[in-house]
Amino acid sequence: MASPMSYGSPKTTISSHNQTPSTSPQTRFTSTPIQPQPHLVTLVLQSKKALQHGEQLCIKAHTSSNDSAACAIDVLALDAKVKWLGHAVSEQLALAVIVAKSLEEKRTALMKEINEWDGIRMERTNALDDILDSLGSQVVPPDFHESTTDSSLFGSQNSAGEIDHPTDDFMIERTAPDPSNATKCPPRTPVKAGRKSSTSMSPTSPSETLRRNKVSEQLPSNVKSKPHRKNWKTLRDFVDDKGIEEMHEMIDKDRQGLEDILSATDDYPEILSKTIQRIHLSLPASAGVSKPVSKNDYTRFNRPDPNSPGGPALPKVQELVIAQERMVNAMAGLLENLTGHYDNMATALHESESGEVFDEEDLMAMNRDTNELPAIMTELDNNFAAVQRYQSQLNMMKEDLQLDVQQLDNTLNDLEKLGDIMTEMIQTQEKVEAEAEAELTELHHHLTTLTQLHERFVAYRMAFNKLVLEISRRRNYREGAEVIVQGMMRQLNAMSQEESELRNRFNAEYGPYLPEDLCLFVKNEPTTWLVVPSDDTPLEDFPEIDRDLINEAKDRVGYAEAVAADSV
Repeated sequence: MASPMSYGSPKTTISSHNQTPSTSPQTRFTSTPIQPQPHLVTLVLQSKKALQHGEQLCIKAHTSSNDSAACAIDVLALDAKVKWLGHAVSEQLALAVIVAKSLEEKRTALMKEINEWDGIRMERTNALDDILDSLGSQVVPPDFHESTTDSSLFGSQNSAGEIDHPTDDFMIERTAPDPSNATKCPPRTPVKAGRKSSTSMSPTSPSETLRRNKVSEQLPSNVKSKPHRKNWKTLRDFVDDKGIEEMHEMIDKDRQGLEDILSATDDYPEILSKTIQRIHLSLPASAGVSKPVSKNDYTRFNRPDPNSPGGPALPKVQELVIAQERMVNAMAGLLENLTGHYDNMATALHESESGEVFDEEDLMAMNRDTNELPAIMTELDNNFAAVQRYQSQLNMMKEDLQLDVQQLDNTLNDLEKLGDIMTEMIQTQEKVEAEAEAELTELHHHLTTLTQLHERFVAYRMAFNKLVLEISRRRNYREGAEVIVQGMMRQLNAMSQEESELRNRFNAEYGPYLPEDLCLFVKNEPTTWLVVPSDDTPLEDFPEIDRDLINEAKDRVGYAEAVAADSV
């Protein structure tokens, strides 16, 4: 409705909604009878009522506008606080991720060291098993161990002159010889020079003192032959398997102890991951923090998310305030029209009371303008509803942000608890690392023991093969010496026999002519020579070794020496 002019003036309109041509001045005041119109007082009352209602709406709209302005300021302040808190939380979460990654890296490094130890242990255990299997495949002739204590190859392992070795306790069995086996090998008979042994020497056969007493000549027929090789002992039989098994059990126990130490921090990565994720996901959308793409994606902290509903609040608040101000201005314009209409109607009523009579055209214009009041009031109501709607939106934004601030306060409490948890985790991790390092040091000592055992058994196998070759060499030496002695004895016997014949011939030819008391020794027989071991030297008795065992020992020694030369 445009601002109407006074009713009754020439060419005057009172409505901006329905314009009607005005009549000429000559026809304004006529005595033509008019149609019945609403009473002028009723029109004025309707205009006044519309004006009062419009004024009330405008007052309420103005109040709402002021409240909305204050609310907009609160929204902007709360939005800034939410984003600041969200940014602070995201920074703390980023630091928490760094700490979590550091804990995980330390644990990974420790597990890598442990896995390396496991690999080395597997290699050395396999090497130890291989040498033990090799010892189990090499037989030991019964003559090597079925003898008296003083002649046993393994019976003197605990001798006082033996050098201590850290692996001696579970290298070779310290078993005393079986007394029942003492009869299976003849005792060595020490023979002194000038003494005749009752079992091996005779006056008529001095060379018998150098010959070995055959076991087959002294044992019964049922014990004479050697047992089948499948019943022979092996080098493995002289190894203390129980001690080795106990050592492995000790290693397994210490390894399990290390596993128990590490179990204290097994769930730390998962706990930190879930806690960080839960806190991150609890951040309100208005904080403007990006959500992780996946469970372990925390690389997007502190990055603004353009697609997040928690974007800057200023544009939206500005839009609402401007739209509300537009509605308030529109209402003010409508109220101005209502005021002008009421003023015109009040003036017309005053003129009517003064005796002025309005023509039909003026009354129709008044009636038409009055009929447009409901449409104006509807427009005012709609505008006021829009003003309230904009205010409601601002209030909702404020309430949502207040809830977000409360939620962030709770998040800060959760973050503080996370800090306490991480502090405890770091302390526990440091303690676990110290204990694990100490346990690993002990486990590395076990690896040294495994290496020493392997080297000891390799040396044991080499020593036995060398022993076989040494016994074979000594047997050959003894037999060569016997050949020399036997030749010497034959030569001495021949010389003694020849000397005896010469003496007998001399005595027979010249003895009768010599006085009996002259040179009594001339009738003596020549000295009988006997080659025997020196005083207190026992007669060596070497076991007989099959030729294939000697060849096998040669092959093993040659292979080992070739490998050692290649390694150098």
